[in-house]
Amino acid sequence: MSKNTDIKAPKSQETALDHVLKYTGVFGGVQGLTILMSIVRNKLASHFLGPVGFGLMGVYQAIAEFAGSTTNCGIPFSSVRELSELTEGKTDRDNATLQRHPALLQLVAVIRTWCLWTALAGVLFTLAGAPLLWRWFFPDGEVNVWSIALLAPMVAALSITGGEISILKGMRRLRRIALISAVGAVSTLCLTVPFFWSMGLNGILLALNCSTIALTGIHLSFTLPLFPYVVHPLSRQMFLRGWGMVRIGIPYVLAAIAGSGVAMALPALMKNYGSIEDLGQYRAIYGLMVTYAGIVFTAFEADYFPRLSGVNRDPELRNLTINQQIRVCVLLIAPILIAMMVGMPVIVRLLYTEKFLPSVPMAICAAFYMFLRAVTTPIGYTALACGQSGLFLLMEVIYDVVSLALIFGCYEAWGLTGAGVGLSLSALFDLLLIGITYSWHYGFRLTRSTLLLVLQQALLMALAVAGCLWLPTWWRWLCGLLLLVLSARLSYGVLSAETTVIEKIRHKLFHWKKGNAASSQEQTSQKNP
Repeated sequence: MSKNTDIKAPKSQETALDHVLKYTGVFGGVQGLTILMSIVRNKLASHFLGPVGFGLMGVYQAIAEFAGSTTNCGIPFSSVRELSELTEGKTDRDNATLQRHPALLQLVAVIRTWCLWTALAGVLFTLAGAPLLWRWFFPDGEVNVWSIALLAPMVAALSITGGEISILKGMRRLRRIALISAVGAVSTLCLTVPFFWSMGLNGILLALNCSTIALTGIHLSFTLPLFPYVVHPLSRQMFLRGWGMVRIGIPYVLAAIAGSGVAMALPALMKNYGSIEDLGQYRAIYGLMVTYAGIVFTAFEADYFPRLSGVNRDPELRNLTINQQIRVCVLLIAPILIAMMVGMPVIVRLLYTEKFLPSVPMAICAAFYMFLRAVTTPIGYTALACGQSGLFLLMEVIYDVVSLALIFGCYEAWGLTGAGVGLSLSALFDLLLIGITYSWHYGFRLTRSTLLLVLQQALLMALAVAGCLWLPTWWRWLCGLLLLVLSARLSYGVLSAETTVIEKIRHKLFHWKKGNAASSQEQTSQKNP
């Protein structure tokens, strides 16, 4: 570790930290609207569907994501890398000119053509695999085989959407991506709740298909003004031009298949060895923790991955970029998680119903899963940014196998609470695996200040977990609020010292108050000349 790793960053590095915080805030703000819409949707869905409905919805989504990941050939990932190479260092004005460049127009056509092929492959895969998936997930025949086959339109829509969002990411149209998220959240609410209300459990499939297809339409409405929709499904040239992206994306596809396989296997095991109610509780709480605390990770693929790719050949800049992202993530997510743990019984009542209260201990025990992800996720992008997708695949497969064993093993031993423990243990294993491997392979290291910051917030998190699990109600609230204040104060102090964003906010508030005071004084003087 170099001697200068913890010296105060120069102006350019402060700007980089401000950039991280800015786009985390931009996408986090949009995610706030998404959260609000999901709060309303989950509340209504829990009323109309109950834990059983959440369980069924989780199974259907896991199957659709598995089919999509298996057949998309990694195009949504590898195409971002190729598009980014064409637009690297370009301003918005340059990009406007670049949009008419023949090479870019051809690349967009290749992406869309391959996504059309993968959409058709996803449909065929879902239809052909429906009987096997039905026997795996529903051996007791709770639903018929056509329920699985009817996921085919959803799988096709996911493939088309993946191509369109990769075009926006590659062109660095971050504001459009943020706006799509906001519009998509509102449309998903409007298109799912009526089916839940009018049809109950029978409306889940229609709700999922309609909302997913609508999201595809929303993405197209934002990308078509940039590039007209052109595909050449019978062109040999399109096949050859896109084959390079497929080769790069294959390890990513295999990693996604492994992840989706775990996402499918865990619900099946939990349902068959536990109950559909337990599965519904698990999916609801897992979604709550990942969605609401995951607000910190919303800018990763759109902003952080291209930035890390741009410095992947410089070990010092790469380490600096990773450490900056870890610091911002940890500083933002720790207070959020402590607040969620303290208020979890109230949150569950507000967002779901009292039937979901047995899953509160699981949510508390799973808090460290999200906290540790704030450290591992920035590190985990290193292999992808350096173009070493084989190493990324190896890390993902090892993690997926171990996490499945840990989560299901702890669930069998201690029920839903054990599932939360298993999630946190799997995240700890992932941190050790990636930290050791990438330290050896890429020379990655945490700076002293970053390590100290992580340990400080981790200690506060551990005390909050212990208090929320074992202290009486009033003591839990008192200690939890004290720990929340300490965590928030630590985050505020570091962000104030290392970025200019806090100072800018204080400056604007000061001038706003000063302006209001002057306006009030002027009005008073006019009334009393």
